[in-house]
Amino acid sequence: MNILITSISAKVQLVQAFKDAVRPLGGLIVGTDMDEKCCASHFVDAFVTVPPDGSAGFATSLLETCRKYSVDLIVPTRDGELLQLENLRRELTALGVVLPLPKQEELQTCLDKQRFHDFCVQNGFPVLPTVNPDDKESFPLFVRAINTTNGKVAYEVPDLKVWEMLGLDRTHHICQPICTDNEYSVDLLMDLKGNALQAVARHRQRLVNGESWRSEIVSNPALEAMVMAVGEKLGLLAHNLVQAFVSDDGQIHLIEVNPRFGGCSNLSVAGGLESPRRIIQLVQGNLEEACINPPIRAGLQSNRYSLDIFNMPGGS
Repeated sequence: MNILITSISAKVQLVQAFKDAVRPLGGLIVGTDMDEKCCASHFVDAFVTVPPDGSAGFATSLLETCRKYSVDLIVPTRDGELLQLENLRRELTALGVVLPLPKQEELQTCLDKQRFHDFCVQNGFPVLPTVNPDDKESFPLFVRAINTTNGKVAYEVPDLKVWEMLGLDRTHHICQPICTDNEYSVDLLMDLKGNALQAVARHRQRLVNGESWRSEIVSNPALEAMVMAVGEKLGLLAHNLVQAFVSDDGQIHLIEVNPRFGGCSNLSVAGGLESPRRIIQLVQGNLEEACINPPIRAGLQSNRYSLDIFNMPGGS
């Protein structure tokens, strides 16, 4: 079982989690990234520098890597590459590589916040309403880039004057009322046929540039059940991340869905979800064991911090 993790960047804990899970099988963890000096390159068994996604050489490089290392499973980690990977599904399948992404139409829904909003409305899942920035009564509002590859384009706009100063293209952004409810991320594990297995909710207590630097696992059966229903409706596979607002009285409003591991999914993995081990079992066809839901350690917290890595290029 050789596993390719894409866009590894600084995702050291994710790499280590898959290394621990695959070690009993004697497999390799291969990492790719466009940055040849990225931190996680020091932790994989093999590292390949690939061209930027969207470039002409990306597909060729990825397929060559899969052939060279006899890759069995790809673990995508960044929104910007997901559609390109989906477009390579036929070639990857011919190589015997499992690509745990939903079908293209559903994947497009995951990557487009407006499409996801419309999907939720059509299927009865609660979301915040959208507002018209041309109407001064809509302010203050919160604006986010529709395309999740630009997820950090997200901020409050206090009034129409500021909106006009920003000069944002409305077709590329979604505007909604400002919500002060608590934010939650839910890690969702699906099997490879689109059936929900288990969900773990995390309260996002401190955010830095849109990523959670302090989180706590909580038990919220209503939120978990809703996320599992969303996952099955979208045909999601393997590990996914769904974000939501939850009010003090339990009202839920879904925000977005990411068909990949999230920046703080390590907490859910450590708290009992054990996605790497169970995804490997699913790929192996060991469904009975993979579908056993381990107990979740509600109350477990994570606090992220930066760590410097020192190395001498070309030497010890």
